[in-house]
Amino acid sequence: MKLLIKHHLLVILLFLGVINLTFAQAVNNTPRIDSLTLEYQKNLNSNPQVAKKAATEWLKESRKLKIDIQEVSALYALGNLGNITGDYKSTITYTNEAISLLHKLNIEKGLAACYNIMASAYKNLGEYPKAIDNFMQCLSFSEKTNDKVQEANAYQNIATLYLLQKEYQKSAENLDRAANIYRELGDNDGVLTTLFNFANILKEEGKFDKARKHYKTILDYREREGNKAVIAYVNINLSQMLVEEERCEEAVIALKKTLALLKELKFNSDIAIVLNDLGLCEAKLGNKKKAIGYFKEALSIGDEQSLFVYKSDIYKNLAQLYQEEKNYEKALEFYQKGVTTVAEQKTLDKEKYVAKIQEGYETQLKEARIQLLEKEQKISEVELQKVELTVKRQRIVRNAFIAGFVLVVVILIILRLSYVKRLRIQKELNLQQEENAKQKITDMMKDHKLSVIERYQEGQDEERSRLAREIHDGIGSDLAGIKIAFEHFTENSKEELQSKRIANAINNACVDVRSLSHQLHPLSFSKIGFTSFLTDFIDQITKKSKLDIQTYFFPEEDIDKLPAALLADAYRIVQELLNNILKHAEATSADVQLTKHEDHLNIVITDNGKGFVKNKKQGIGLRNIKERLQKINGTLDIDSSSNHGTSITIDIPTT
Repeated sequence: MKLLIKHHLLVILLFLGVINLTFAQAVNNTPRIDSLTLEYQKNLNSNPQVAKKAATEWLKESRKLKIDIQEVSALYALGNLGNITGDYKSTITYTNEAISLLHKLNIEKGLAACYNIMASAYKNLGEYPKAIDNFMQCLSFSEKTNDKVQEANAYQNIATLYLLQKEYQKSAENLDRAANIYRELGDNDGVLTTLFNFANILKEEGKFDKARKHYKTILDYREREGNKAVIAYVNINLSQMLVEEERCEEAVIALKKTLALLKELKFNSDIAIVLNDLGLCEAKLGNKKKAIGYFKEALSIGDEQSLFVYKSDIYKNLAQLYQEEKNYEKALEFYQKGVTTVAEQKTLDKEKYVAKIQEGYETQLKEARIQLLEKEQKISEVELQKVELTVKRQRIVRNAFIAGFVLVVVILIILRLSYVKRLRIQKELNLQQEENAKQKITDMMKDHKLSVIERYQEGQDEERSRLAREIHDGIGSDLAGIKIAFEHFTENSKEELQSKRIANAINNACVDVRSLSHQLHPLSFSKIGFTSFLTDFIDQITKKSKLDIQTYFFPEEDIDKLPAALLADAYRIVQELLNNILKHAEATSADVQLTKHEDHLNIVITDNGKGFVKNKKQGIGLRNIKERLQKINGTLDIDSSSNHGTSITIDIPTT
């Protein structure tokens, strides 16, 4: 019989950094409050007990000085700590106070963050309807206050709800939404958290090698950062995969190391999870007494933290161990406790398991009676008949009582399950309708925006083409005529220095006009080759400026064979980026690299200029590039900082 394994799903670590509540008014903090805030932030990931002491003093000081906004921040900090350490009831208490005070102050900024950690607490307590209600509140206030961070955080937490229900596709979709927002904001920590949850999905799907690779990436980063909380969570998941793979001896070593770290941090709910996993390993290794000890220790922590779902599994693990020990009375006692703890267990599984334990228990009783009868063979026939009748009557009464009790329990459970199922179906239907409506609106807005961008760029390309024709056919033709007339005028006269200068100036003007017309509307790339055309364009820039540009095309033949429309977009993008370098970067060298991959064209442009701050308002050039990429489903990534140059990576789909 297989022992029940409770998987550890990370409580989303979106609140382990600086408190990100943003309020509508400025606050004059006291030095005392500032020092307590810093102490809280410093110890949050490494010593939660010190952080809690600082947050408690912070709350007292805020109330003493009657600084309402600081009181809200302190309440939020204490609620956040409850989520981290597993004291979810305290999270609900403190966060409710913070929400009430924000409503009283008529402040909406900060409500999204509060509802988010409240929802996480309800989720960890197994109260999923309350959790989803609070996540919806978080998304609502995120939209009202344009709080993109909390919107992404909510999508991450909703993804873990779907993961608990084994709806992996929906979970991944919500993680993608969160990751896109984090990338847009440049929030690398948020992106790393989504990677953790993608690893959780792989783990739940049984893809342990891929999951382990992601976990190791996160672990390396967090160990360098010194984030003990996340290190503990990652190690729990790595250990559980060893349990699933039945590498129990390795798992015990890893779990004991993780248990020591959790006890240092006093993360009680997670300690209960690790104790349960240790019990599972010891049971599989045949150390049943050690296993029972771990399970009972985990139960004592579960009572303190109200971890009903964990308690149910631990009770059933204990029942199974006692059954294997043939202690059917204890087995039945613990299994009934597990069933009582979680009312939504499947009725059929309960009946089968109870029947099996009952059968073993009755068999044990029959064997005891047979032994008793063998010892009393000398009893008279009349006495034997009386004993037999008494046993039969007792069996009939007991069976009738058990049958009646089981029938009543089954009816109650069926009614309860039917009611809960109706509620769940109605809730899911409402949520699905709301999600479909939102998705439809989003798609309509996206289609409209893409249509506007496409019309704008088509108009821009038409205007470029018109200007190119005007320059080439008008000014270009005039200059060519002037050049021919001047050459005819000077061919019979003696060459003079001034004549040569005028001839060179006219020739340079012709070259510049032809180059300008080609830049505005380039010739068909199929005639001269895209890479050759782009190389000529870059050579012209190099000749006219102090910028040294190196070009790399691989493979040139495959790039030249790409569709003309795609190459035109690529040319405009490279042209815009090089113009930006010339205008703003103050660079002396740059690299332009184009690589054709199986399904996309990769463009990388780097310079050694002064760089720029990414969250600074972007110029028209970058906006034009982003709109062009949005039209063709391309992606843009900028790596830049002051005085350290800039690297821009662009991927354009080719299929």
